[in-house]
Amino acid sequence: MAMEAVWALMARFDEDFRESVGIDVKTYDVLLHTYNAGEDGVRMTVLAREVVVTKAGLTAMIDRLEHKGLVARTADPHDRRAIRVTLTGEGERTFRAAAKVHLAGIRERFGAHMSEDEARTIAQVFSRVRQFNL
Repeated sequence: MAMEAVWALMARFDEDFRESVGIDVKTYDVLLHTYNAGEDGVRMTVLAREVVVTKAGLTAMIDRLEHKGLVARTADPHDRRAIRVTLTGEGERTFRAAAKVHLAGIRERFGAHMSEDEARTIAQVFSRVRQFNL
Protein backbone atom coordinates (compact mmCIF):
# COMPACT_ATOMS: atom_id res chain seq x y z
CA MET A 1 0.00 0.00 0.00
CA ALA A 2 2.75 2.47 0.91
CA MET A 3 4.71 1.84 -2.29
CA GLU A 4 1.60 2.39 -4.38
CA ALA A 5 0.99 5.71 -2.63
CA VAL A 6 4.59 6.83 -3.17
CA TRP A 7 4.56 5.87 -6.87
CA ALA A 8 1.18 7.54 -7.39
CA LEU A 9 2.48 10.76 -5.80
CA MET A 10 5.68 10.68 -7.85
CA ALA A 11 3.68 10.17 -11.05
CA ARG A 12 1.45 13.16 -10.22
CA PHE A 13 4.49 15.32 -9.36
CA ASP A 14 6.08 14.28 -12.66
CA GLU A 15 2.92 15.31 -14.53
CA ASP A 16 2.81 18.62 -12.65
CA PHE A 17 6.45 19.42 -13.51
CA ARG A 18 6.07 18.43 -17.16
CA GLU A 19 2.90 20.50 -17.63
CA SER A 20 3.98 23.59 -15.68
CA VAL A 21 7.75 23.81 -16.14
CA GLY A 22 8.69 21.35 -18.88
CA ILE A 23 10.95 19.12 -16.77
CA ASP A 24 10.51 15.69 -15.21
CA VAL A 25 10.66 14.74 -11.55
CA LYS A 26 14.23 13.37 -11.78
CA THR A 27 15.42 16.64 -13.31
CA TYR A 28 13.76 18.50 -10.45
CA ASP A 29 15.62 16.29 -7.98
CA VAL A 30 18.96 17.12 -9.65
CA LEU A 31 18.16 20.85 -9.72
CA LEU A 32 17.04 20.76 -6.07
CA HIS A 33 20.24 19.14 -4.81
CA THR A 34 22.40 21.37 -6.99
CA TYR A 35 20.57 24.48 -5.76
CA ASN A 36 20.92 23.37 -2.13
CA ALA A 37 24.67 22.93 -2.62
CA GLY A 38 25.09 26.69 -3.11
CA GLU A 39 27.33 28.72 -5.39
CA ASP A 40 30.16 26.18 -5.40
CA GLY A 41 27.83 23.50 -6.71
CA VAL A 42 27.98 19.82 -5.90
CA ARG A 43 30.44 17.10 -6.84
CA MET A 44 29.11 14.59 -9.35
CA THR A 45 29.77 11.66 -6.98
CA VAL A 46 27.80 13.33 -4.18
CA LEU A 47 24.98 14.27 -6.54
CA ALA A 48 24.74 10.67 -7.83
CA ARG A 49 24.33 9.45 -4.26
CA GLU A 50 21.78 12.13 -3.35
CA VAL A 51 19.51 11.56 -6.36
CA VAL A 52 19.95 7.78 -6.18
CA VAL A 53 21.23 7.18 -9.69
CA THR A 54 24.31 5.47 -11.07
CA LYS A 55 27.28 7.64 -11.99
CA ALA A 56 26.78 6.72 -15.65
CA GLY A 57 23.08 7.60 -15.42
CA LEU A 58 23.90 10.93 -13.80
CA THR A 59 26.51 11.71 -16.45
CA ALA A 60 23.92 11.20 -19.19
CA MET A 61 21.39 13.33 -17.30
CA ILE A 62 23.90 16.14 -16.71
CA ASP A 63 24.83 16.00 -20.42
CA ARG A 64 21.15 16.65 -21.28
CA LEU A 65 20.73 19.37 -18.66
CA GLU A 66 23.93 21.08 -19.74
CA HIS A 67 22.74 20.97 -23.37
CA LYS A 68 19.48 22.66 -22.25
CA GLY A 69 21.49 25.35 -20.44
CA LEU A 70 20.27 24.43 -16.95
CA VAL A 71 23.58 23.34 -15.39
CA ALA A 72 27.29 23.79 -15.94
CA ARG A 73 30.20 21.48 -15.14
CA THR A 74 33.44 22.81 -13.76
CA ALA A 75 36.61 21.29 -12.41
CA ASP A 76 36.74 21.07 -8.62
CA PRO A 77 39.36 23.61 -7.47
CA HIS A 78 40.38 21.30 -4.61
CA ASP A 79 40.54 18.04 -6.58
CA ARG A 80 41.34 18.17 -10.29
CA ARG A 81 39.93 14.66 -10.76
CA ALA A 82 36.47 15.74 -9.59
CA ILE A 83 33.75 17.61 -11.45
CA ARG A 84 31.28 20.00 -9.83
CA VAL A 85 27.81 20.82 -11.13
CA THR A 86 26.32 24.28 -10.69
CA LEU A 87 23.06 25.84 -11.79
CA THR A 88 23.08 28.38 -14.58
CA GLY A 89 20.81 31.40 -14.36
CA GLU A 90 18.25 29.53 -16.45
CA GLY A 91 18.65 26.49 -14.22
CA GLU A 92 17.94 28.55 -11.12
CA ARG A 93 14.86 30.13 -12.73
CA THR A 94 13.62 26.68 -13.76
CA PHE A 95 14.27 25.31 -10.28
CA ARG A 96 12.43 28.17 -8.56
CA ALA A 97 9.40 27.75 -10.85
CA ALA A 98 9.40 23.99 -10.27
CA ALA A 99 9.79 24.43 -6.50
CA LYS A 100 6.55 26.45 -6.42
CA VAL A 101 4.79 23.68 -8.34
CA HIS A 102 6.27 21.08 -5.99
CA LEU A 103 5.20 22.87 -2.81
CA ALA A 104 1.69 23.36 -4.16
CA GLY A 105 1.58 19.68 -5.10
CA ILE A 106 2.74 18.60 -1.65
CA ARG A 107 0.02 20.71 -0.03
CA GLU A 108 -2.69 19.54 -2.42
CA ARG A 109 -1.79 15.89 -2.89
CA PHE A 110 -0.27 15.06 0.49
CA GLY A 111 -0.67 17.65 3.23
CA ALA A 112 -4.37 18.26 2.69
CA HIS A 113 -5.06 14.66 3.72
CA MET A 114 -3.54 14.74 7.22
CA SER A 115 -3.46 16.73 10.42
CA GLU A 116 -0.46 18.83 11.44
CA ASP A 117 0.45 16.22 14.07
CA GLU A 118 0.36 13.48 11.44
CA ALA A 119 2.50 15.60 9.10
CA ARG A 120 5.10 16.19 11.85
CA THR A 121 5.19 12.48 12.68
CA ILE A 122 5.62 11.50 9.03
CA ALA A 123 8.40 14.08 8.56
CA GLN A 124 10.22 12.70 11.62
CA VAL A 125 9.87 9.11 10.47
CA PHE A 126 11.05 9.90 6.91
CA SER A 127 14.01 11.82 8.33
CA ARG A 128 15.06 8.86 10.47
CA VAL A 129 14.57 6.36 7.66
CA ARG A 130 16.66 8.49 5.30
CA GLN A 131 19.41 8.94 7.90
CA PHE A 132 19.81 5.22 8.39
CA ASN A 133 19.69 4.34 4.70
CA LEU A 134 22.21 6.75 3.19
